[in-house]
Amino acid sequence: MRKMEFFLIIGAVIGLLMALFNVPLDSLIVSVFFVTLGCLYYAFGFALFNGIRFRNIFKADSYKGIGTWRILTAIGTGLALSVLVIGFMFSILSYPMAEALLVVGIVLTAIMIVLTLIKNAQEKDKFYRTISIRNLVFLIIAVVFLLLPGHIFSTP
Repeated sequence: MRKMEFFLIIGAVIGLLMALFNVPLDSLIVSVFFVTLGCLYYAFGFALFNGIRFRNIFKADSYKGIGTWRILTAIGTGLALSVLVIGFMFSILSYPMAEALLVVGIVLTAIMIVLTLIKNAQEKDKFYRTISIRNLVFLIIAVVFLLLPGHIFSTP
């Protein structure tokens, strides 16, 4: 699943660049990659962030040694990142409600950062550090998108 995430992120960046340079069909590329990435985070965030392979999602052995708090953290992170990714797409395509999605995503991501930092202070687990860094990167990108002028991705 990490390969799929990497592929979707690369496609999303290509779509972003296409939108910046007003390449034909940029909205199609942006929509496909951002929506798919948002769905991946929303539906499979619990497995993706815990390092569980797609074929092992329904096997009980895959979840041995993974606590409830860790699963809930991965679900919350998946939800927060999916809202941010859809907010990025809305912002790139100049859709209404882009700012609202970004603000909701920023709040959810900030909550997840605080929770993971608290849990990392207690347990010193690599999982919580990784989730905190991932959330922080997405949070910074979201703030940049929120501060960008609305016409930057518009066609002239």
